[in-house]
Amino acid sequence: MKRLQFRSAWAWAALSLTLVACGGQDPEANAAGDGDSTVVAADSAAATSAAPAPASKAPAQIRGLYINAYAAGSKARLPKLIAMADSTEINTFVVDVKSERGIHYTSQVALATELQQQGENTLRDLKAFVDTLHAHNIYTMARIVIFKDPILSKARPKWSIKKADGGLWVDKAGNTWVSAWDSEVWDYNLDIAEEAARAGFDEIQFDYVRFPEPYASLPPQVHPEAKGDRTDAIAAFLNEAKNRLHPLGALVSADVFGLSPNDPDDVNIGQQWETIAATADHILPMMYPSHYLPVHLPGVKQPDLMPYETLYKSAGMARIRNDRLKEAGVRPARVIAWLQAFSATWLRNHLEYGPKQLQDQKRGVYDVGFEDWVLWHPGSKYEPILGGLERETQSRAKPTYTPPADVLAVVDLFEKQGVRVAREKASAQARGDTSDPAAAQAAKRGTAE
Repeated sequence: MKRLQFRSAWAWAALSLTLVACGGQDPEANAAGDGDSTVVAADSAAATSAAPAPASKAPAQIRGLYINAYAAGSKARLPKLIAMADSTEINTFVVDVKSERGIHYTSQVALATELQQQGENTLRDLKAFVDTLHAHNIYTMARIVIFKDPILSKARPKWSIKKADGGLWVDKAGNTWVSAWDSEVWDYNLDIAEEAARAGFDEIQFDYVRFPEPYASLPPQVHPEAKGDRTDAIAAFLNEAKNRLHPLGALVSADVFGLSPNDPDDVNIGQQWETIAATADHILPMMYPSHYLPVHLPGVKQPDLMPYETLYKSAGMARIRNDRLKEAGVRPARVIAWLQAFSATWLRNHLEYGPKQLQDQKRGVYDVGFEDWVLWHPGSKYEPILGGLERETQSRAKPTYTPPADVLAVVDLFEKQGVRVAREKASAQARGDTSDPAAAQAAKRGTAE
């Protein structure tokens, strides 16, 4: 069975970096401000492989902005954001369709309508909204928060993570979560995702597609419907998402912790790099410099003060691991890095992030041979970094990448810490084979080791 303890200094330090405590400045944060059909069970998913990906409508270079639900629904703010795309290299919007606050549009899904919170229907006509963006040649990603859903959890406690006594498990911030193994949770969210795809969204981006951090100070997480280990649950969900969304012409992407490519295991939340890179169409690691600690990346002792080095080292590990997936015959997901477009004011020693810091992060992405990035600001306020954007979208990725010795040494160490085995398992998971009965029983009891 998987051990709950972290197996590297990088991953262990991740546990101390609670994103909520960081002011919520990431795609998994609350963005207010201005964020199986019956599913195939994990133990039977091997019967069918995921639906083939549709012909991609994604731009050759993805350069995006996160747009929260309130900015997207604002008659004053949205035109300004569209104007940024019209006049710069920006060609992609990631838009809140469902967040921890529920859905943000007029849905025909009965339960979604029942649970919609007052004041949250900011995108009443989803198709008209998407059509507007497409008229400006903007590629559209629908952001849908999955398992961190306190609204759904309280409405459907049977679908939720439990404590050993049967009560709802609560995280450090007071949130309850639904279980990543529960087929009803999958079905509910994929019904919403299908509506977004039918409204015209080019891509469905799943956020919080993970387990909550299992802090030692919190009770064990009990998952009554567990069928495999944590990575099995995430892979099985993404496979089912592809089965339902690919036929509608939508790609499937997953937001992951920025540490995912910098840790050999699953960062204790089910986000093992090889697993998700082998399963999703696109993978979006949250590589905000402010969210790294000095022990996370070799030679990067002050990450927030070193935006280029942080992106270059972190994205470099993702590049090496994806290249090794290719060598193993696995098609890896396209890597789209989330970049920091905010200042980490909660840090005692931080930089004010403006045009130069954006340019430094972009250069770190390009220098490892990646083209793609999306900017995150929780309030969707990008004017302070506007000078860091180019006028036209064009290829900037370097044609070759020679890993620095320190980065290569870390990734080679990961090979001995489970990554080689993970690649082999990722190939099976990408086919839908995700069964691990022993781990499932432990997760049901909340006694995983």
